[in-house]
Amino acid sequence: KTQEQNVWHHTNQPTMSSLRIVCGMVMVGMTCGLEARTSVAAAAAPFQPDGPIAIDGVTLLRSYVSPGSVNSSLYSVQASAATYTRPVLLIDLHGESRYQLGFAYGFLFGKEIQDAYTLFLTKLIGGSNVDKAIEVVVGLALDWQWDSFLSVELPQVYADEIRGIVAGAAADGKSTAAGKEVNRITVLANAPGDLKDFVLVLIAEWKERHPHEPKVVARLLDLLSRETGGGPPHGHCSMFGAWGSRTEGGNLFSGRNLDWESDTGINKYKLVTVFHPPDAIAHATIGFAGVYGALTGMSAKGLTVHEANLEENEITFAGFPWLLRLRYVMEMASNASEAKALWEHTNNTVGFNHMVGSAADAEALRNGDASAHPALVMETMAGYTAFFGSMDAREQAATYFDNTTKKTEQIGFPLPEAVWRTNHGYDPVIRSHFEWSQAPSSWSMERYEILHQSFLDLEAAGTKIGLAQAVNITAVVGDKGHATPYACQDTPTGSNVLSVAYDPANLVMAAAWERNTGTTWRPACCSTYLQLDMKRWF
Repeated sequence: KTQEQNVWHHTNQPTMSSLRIVCGMVMVGMTCGLEARTSVAAAAAPFQPDGPIAIDGVTLLRSYVSPGSVNSSLYSVQASAATYTRPVLLIDLHGESRYQLGFAYGFLFGKEIQDAYTLFLTKLIGGSNVDKAIEVVVGLALDWQWDSFLSVELPQVYADEIRGIVAGAAADGKSTAAGKEVNRITVLANAPGDLKDFVLVLIAEWKERHPHEPKVVARLLDLLSRETGGGPPHGHCSMFGAWGSRTEGGNLFSGRNLDWESDTGINKYKLVTVFHPPDAIAHATIGFAGVYGALTGMSAKGLTVHEANLEENEITFAGFPWLLRLRYVMEMASNASEAKALWEHTNNTVGFNHMVGSAADAEALRNGDASAHPALVMETMAGYTAFFGSMDAREQAATYFDNTTKKTEQIGFPLPEAVWRTNHGYDPVIRSHFEWSQAPSSWSMERYEILHQSFLDLEAAGTKIGLAQAVNITAVVGDKGHATPYACQDTPTGSNVLSVAYDPANLVMAAAWERNTGTTWRPACCSTYLQLDMKRWF
C-alpha cells in the first residue's frame, strides 16, 4: 500500500553539475541542443514559447470507411521546420465495433506493420547477414509466448481488434501476417532487458507446460543466444510527473523517455495513433508502426501513461502485456484512483516501473482533496506491485551499503509535488529482487539524481514548470550514447528513440523521435519536439 507523509523534506546531498538546454523554437515544436551551464533553470526565459506552437497542418494520405459509414484516416503531419527526413504519421481510428477499429488499422497500415516488424527483428537478431532459419526460430518462439501466455489474460476487446487487423491488412492486399507481427512485437516489448532474464522466462514457461521435455527448449534457447548475438535490448527509460506549486496553474506536467533498440529503421514509421473505441474513452498512443499499444500515451480524460525497465528476478509472461495494459488503463480510467483499481485487478509479467499521471487529480488536489494523486508510480514484478506517490517514506529511507568503502549512503531523495523513476525501485520487496546495481554510481541512480536536481534548480530559480520546462526535464535524461547527458551529437551508440512531454490538463503533448541512421543517427531527445493539440483529435 502507498505510504505517504504530508511533510516537506530537504536533503543535504551534493549538488550535481546542472544543465541549460538551449532550444530553438519552431512553428511545430522545439529543436533542442544541450550544453553545460550552472543551472537548468537558467534556460527558462529562452526556452519558453511566446504563444501556442502549432504544426503547419496535416495531409490526408488515405481513408477507410467502415460498413457502418464510420471514417478512419491516415495523415502525414506537416512540419516545415522539423528535422526529420520522413514526416510523422497520425492515424485516426473509428469503428462501430472493436473489430472494425482493428480492421481500419490493418487496412490503412498493413504494409507498414510488416516492414516495421522485419526491420526491427533483423536488427535485433544481428543484422541482415543472419540466417533466415534463425528468423523463423525466433518467430516461432515469439508465437509460442503469445499463444500460450501473453494472450491468455487479454480482454476480448483487444483480441477482436487484432482479428480486425489481420482481416483489414489482407483485404487491402498488403499483408497476410499483420496480426501475427503485431503480437510478436508485443512479446518483444514485454521482454526483460537482459537476455539471461528472457531465457529464464522461456525456461520457466516451457517447463510448466512441458515438464518432461526440458532438452527441447534448452536446445532452442542455446540456438537463440548463440546465433542472435544478444537478446531483447537493454532499457534505460525514464519518467516523471510534477504538479502543484511547481507548475503553471498547479496543473500536472509529465514526461517519458523510451531508450530501446536504436536505428532499426522503424523511425521512418513515426506514429501517433488516436483510438476512438465505441465503448470506452478516446486515447492516443505515441510510437511506431506495428507497436499496437501504449509505449506512452494520453487519454481524452487527461490521463498519461509511462514505462521504464526494472530488472527483477520474479518474472513471467502469464499476465497482461504492458503495451495493451496501459491502453486499458487509458480507456477505462478517468483518474489515478480508477487506474490503481484496474491495475490491482490485472496481473503483472516481468519487472517494470510504470506511472499514471492524472490531470483530474491535480485539479482535485487544488480544490482541497488531499487524497488525490496527480502522478502515481507502480514498481512491479510478477505477482507484486508497490504504489508510490510523492514524499514516500520508503523512498526517503532507501540506502546503499558500499562494500568497498564500508559506508552507507542515502539513495532516495523524494520531493513534494513530484515523482520520477529511472530503472531501479525503492520498495524493499522490489529492491530485494532487483538484478542490476543499486549503487549511487549506477547509470540509473545518476539519472534519478539528475531529475531530482532539475526540480531543485527550477524551484530555486522560482521557475514554474510548463510544457517547455517539461520538455527540458525529459530531454536531459534521454540516453544520448556517450558519457554525459549534457550534450547532443550525432552518434550510433545512443538508445533514446522516443521522448514525450505532456500537458494533460490542456490535452497537449510534445513528442520527438529518433532520426537519421548510421553515423548521423540522433536520439529523440536531440531531435524536434512536435507539439500536438489533441483536442482536435479527441
